[in-house]
Amino acid sequence: MRRKGVALVTGAGGDIGRAEAVALARHQKMDIAVVYRSNLQDAETTATACRGAGVRAHAFGADLRESAAVQGLVDQVHESMGPISVLVNNAGAMGAAFNSTLVEMEPEIWREMIETHLTSSFLCIKYCAPDMIGAGWGRIVNTSSIHGRTGGRATLGAYGAAKAGIEALTKTAARELGAHGITSNCIAPGFVGTARLKSYMSEERIAQLSQQIPIGRIASPEEVASVVAFLASDEAAYVNGAVVDVNGGRTEYL
Repeated sequence: MRRKGVALVTGAGGDIGRAEAVALARHQKMDIAVVYRSNLQDAETTATACRGAGVRAHAFGADLRESAAVQGLVDQVHESMGPISVLVNNAGAMGAAFNSTLVEMEPEIWREMIETHLTSSFLCIKYCAPDMIGAGWGRIVNTSSIHGRTGGRATLGAYGAAKAGIEALTKTAARELGAHGITSNCIAPGFVGTARLKSYMSEERIAQLSQQIPIGRIASPEEVASVVAFLASDEAAYVNGAVVDVNGGRTEYL
């Protein structure tokens, strides 16, 4: 198998990011740059889990909304681990505090959603892609949502807009970078059973949502991660510019 170097996974202290990082470590045998914004302890937990798969893993803190911070992050990864071959853009803000109608939404909430999801994805592509171009091989996996696919439901307009923007960004990256042996794809999960989801959504509400899903339940982080691991592999070499739904067959939000 080709040595693919380092996979940089953002938001890797959370449940989905951790599952993605561990899947890449276990199945692709990639070294992992675990990127976090504020919680070093959670990031170190992820790094430890990745090391358990027999790869190198280190935690790096960065505010991915800032260009200089992302450039500095990539420089740190180069110095301590080597060139980046796979980028998984998973970071982003979400939670009940961000729910607001367009009329009532404070501009700060809009900016936070756009910057933490869309701007951070752009900046990570900007600074990670040169490594992939130089190697003639790379994988970019971005994270959208069912809300990016269908349009944000009422009170989730900023989130839906940010995620839809990520899908457009993914397709542009696919067109610009494909000739260099780099694929750019996007996953669009539905609801995933993370600690963060359970912190602001009741069990009753989760059960109600599960009834809207043909499979009858929400996803696990590992089920999302398995799709990311495939898109980051040699086997996905001809998948480029795709948005892969990971929603159990749920195509609308009720």
